[in-house]
Amino acid sequence: MKKIALVVAVALFCVYAQSAFACFDTYSFLSSRSMVYPKGLLALEGNGEFVAQRLDQVDEDLFTGNLNAYYGVAERFSVQGSLISAEKPRTEFEVDEWAVRGVYGLYRHGRYSLDGILEHHVAMQGGEQVTELSAPSLFRFDQITVVVHPVLALGNHTATGARGHGGLFYALGNSIIGVGAEYESNQSSANLGRRLVKGEAGTSVFLGTAISRTMFWQNELIKGWGADGKDVGFAATLKILIPTK
Repeated sequence: MKKIALVVAVALFCVYAQSAFACFDTYSFLSSRSMVYPKGLLALEGNGEFVAQRLDQVDEDLFTGNLNAYYGVAERFSVQGSLISAEKPRTEFEVDEWAVRGVYGLYRHGRYSLDGILEHHVAMQGGEQVTELSAPSLFRFDQITVVVHPVLALGNHTATGARGHGGLFYALGNSIIGVGAEYESNQSSANLGRRLVKGEAGTSVFLGTAISRTMFWQNELIKGWGADGKDVGFAATLKILIPTK
């Protein structure tokens, strides 16, 4: 009962936590890893995010697409690079942003891990840049994983501030189900600090599964809240692992 109470308390904290970039990763959850990818492992990922701003206006739907690559440089350090098509009408696609990220394993003890992340995003036109410092924590209790991810964002066209997302996830064999919450945050792949939904806060339902030992699929359905939070977002991600040693 004490463990269950702790899990619930941390999950509720995630609603008010402040942070940014995603640590909702089916591969990490199923392999009981932190956000650091194993040394010598290359992972390629495609991510699409669809937003229905108004359910009665199909022409206002928006789409964002990312291509991401992860590589484990050392046992406690991995890097990520991203090419991004920023949020546009759903019929348009153009790579107009890029991002890089470094992840370092700060602390591991038993079923707890704490990582440090430095991430930088650049728009190819307009000169918009965002740098983020974050420290995601992952707590594991048997089949349960709890994520708490606070982030500090600094940008030349973006107000400096704290953001956050987190979630509670449960493993069922080779699959993961869960719920997430965000505050001024982005729960999926790197996207220049913009979120999948426009509300100040959002909640999500998460489903991920291992298609094979080297292929992982995940979905998120997100609802935005607040003054501008009338939209609904859907994200789908496919990740392929390629060992290089």
